[in-house]
Amino acid sequence: MTRRPSRPVARPGRAVTRWLVLVVLVAGLAASLYVTDLLGPGTAGRRIGPGALPADEVLGPVLEVHGDQVRSTPGVAGVVGIALVDQGPDAPGAEAAWADAARALDRNAVRATWFLSGRAVLDRAGAVADARVAGDEVGVTGYSGRDLTALASWRQRLELSTAQAALARSAGVTSPLLVLPASATAGTVDRAALASARLATGEGYALVVGTEPEQVAAGGVAVIPLDRRAGARIDALAQRLTPAGVRLGPVTAVAGLDPADANPPIATSTRATSWLVTTALRSADLVARGVQVLFAPLAALMVARALVAVVLARRHARRSRRRPRGGAWRGPVTIVVPAYNEAAGIATSLRSLVAADWPYGLSVVVVDDGSTDDTAAIVASLGLRRVTLVRQANRGKPAALNSGIALATTDVVVMVDGDTVFERDTVAELVAPFSDPRVGATSGNAKVLNRGSLLGRWQHIEYVMGFNLDRRLLASLGAIATVPGAVGAFRTAALRDVGGVSNDTLAEDTDLTIAIQRAGWRVTYQDRAVAWTEAPATVGDLWRQRYRWCYGTLQSVWKHRGAVVEPRPIGIVGLPYALVFQVLVALLGPMVDVAALYGVATGRATAVVATWVAFTATQVALAAWAFRLDGERLRPLWAVPLQQVVYRQLMYLVVIQSAAAAAAGTRLRWHKLRRLGLAGAPVGVAAVGPDRRPGPPRRPAATALSRPDRWVPDSPRGAYERER
Repeated sequence: MTRRPSRPVARPGRAVTRWLVLVVLVAGLAASLYVTDLLGPGTAGRRIGPGALPADEVLGPVLEVHGDQVRSTPGVAGVVGIALVDQGPDAPGAEAAWADAARALDRNAVRATWFLSGRAVLDRAGAVADARVAGDEVGVTGYSGRDLTALASWRQRLELSTAQAALARSAGVTSPLLVLPASATAGTVDRAALASARLATGEGYALVVGTEPEQVAAGGVAVIPLDRRAGARIDALAQRLTPAGVRLGPVTAVAGLDPADANPPIATSTRATSWLVTTALRSADLVARGVQVLFAPLAALMVARALVAVVLARRHARRSRRRPRGGAWRGPVTIVVPAYNEAAGIATSLRSLVAADWPYGLSVVVVDDGSTDDTAAIVASLGLRRVTLVRQANRGKPAALNSGIALATTDVVVMVDGDTVFERDTVAELVAPFSDPRVGATSGNAKVLNRGSLLGRWQHIEYVMGFNLDRRLLASLGAIATVPGAVGAFRTAALRDVGGVSNDTLAEDTDLTIAIQRAGWRVTYQDRAVAWTEAPATVGDLWRQRYRWCYGTLQSVWKHRGAVVEPRPIGIVGLPYALVFQVLVALLGPMVDVAALYGVATGRATAVVATWVAFTATQVALAAWAFRLDGERLRPLWAVPLQQVVYRQLMYLVVIQSAAAAAAGTRLRWHKLRRLGLAGAPVGVAAVGPDRRPGPPRRPAATALSRPDRWVPDSPRGAYERER
């Protein structure tokens, strides 16, 4: 069996870079959500209330509101200003409407003032430049084109400032002229519009209001929406008013203002600042648009996944129950245990392995991979006849597994982590599928041992609901992506075909599983091959474990990317499934969560809470289904709602860091998690028994493992007993 050369290990300094990238990515996602809302639908269709301006007062075309006082400039008799008002970047036919309006202005030899959103200015910088060259003026409506009167005051200020940044970047000018989309004329300036006008005046703006059509000929502002009829309206206005001696022009002409004040040029430093601001906005906008495009298909995909999981997992469970316990395969088995600093639980683990109910030959090879604690001494002191201890310098888990495999002379090898406890019939159940010569590997059912704490309970739910339910689904499709290191069996011939366990990735189990299937072997899942494993007991250890898993999955998918064009389920189903549901969905998760929080903070709490309750209820129902299939009691499911607001977000951040590290090409050593010990943990194996639903007759591991000091480990047929 060939051993692959080791690869360079990342320098510790890179950890700072990874965290920096993580912070930047999270901040970018939050900003993208904000921009998605800021740049949401175009002009809001708010119903206009009764006018708030004095009806008997003659108002000019430009207003300034200071407190309760409304000041206006007098209109110029015989002059009508043309205000072309953008209807929002998403308005149908916007580009054609702009071009049509520009041609109509040229035909009638008149100039106008274009009131545009900041997004429109950035999207159509060329058209804005043409208008400026032709002598037109440019005003603003805000950045997004939404009705400012419907937004909070801080949002209005941000809309105005970002609109100016867009105008400065595209045209090198600014503008004090503002149109409120929901207040086109003086008669429709209601209290909300008046409040926005007051705020805008404080920011240095002048509010341009339109004149009623029947009064415009006397001097005022003709507001023309930039829609498909804009050109026709300009033509009609010119044909009606020009013969009567009325002059058409920009807003400054009718307001009696200096045209130079409409669009003053900016300083070089201001242009640089505006470029930075608009670049950030456009980048966030692109991310937000991408999320919007992907969100609906992914939501539908999640629903489809749940439905398919229910159907296929049920089918797999039925087949498993119909299958006789054990199986037709008979033969000696070698169990390989890679161990690095496993002193806390190695004794309990080995006692469970040699106690396996397997009379056809069983040997255990423990490969101590340069442990710095008493792991090797503990193994040697146990005096178990079936256990062989091999010591080697620290070279990593793949090298330790390959050393153990090289010593195996059996047709089947079981790989077990040093913190794992087997039940009596786990080996028999695990190797049963090898009666089919096409089977190259079998995954067992890993369960969380230390599930008493809230963190442990969340992991227990994840194992049952996520990992094992997914394996049932993928097993039905012949596309299992991972045989877990905690409990897996492999045909020796299959291991030879793929060159043993590779150290190319951090997820050597995923890498090996994919490689075996690409070599033409089948991989199955045995839900009755139960193994108990110690889950991380702290958030830090959990983060390190999941970071390695996720990063290793990304590495494995990339390494085996050629499988997607091969006619095998692992490439057609398994790899895309892992990439979409383990990575892509998690990357989009923070956007959904921040969107929910933003909705609660902006008056949409009812809709957000209703959606969250529906989602959580679905998760609880799916978890209950998975627990039922796995023979687990439903008692831990009270933690599912809490899992949605704490644990899930932690996993999202892990995926974000993993994706960033994968992009940077970082590689880590075989991280070792701190162990509390299988026998001495606060929640021992004995605590697991009552949490299990009644299932097929089986002597639970808890009966023996709760008293390891009274174990008779090497009795006939490997069974364990307790002293009477």
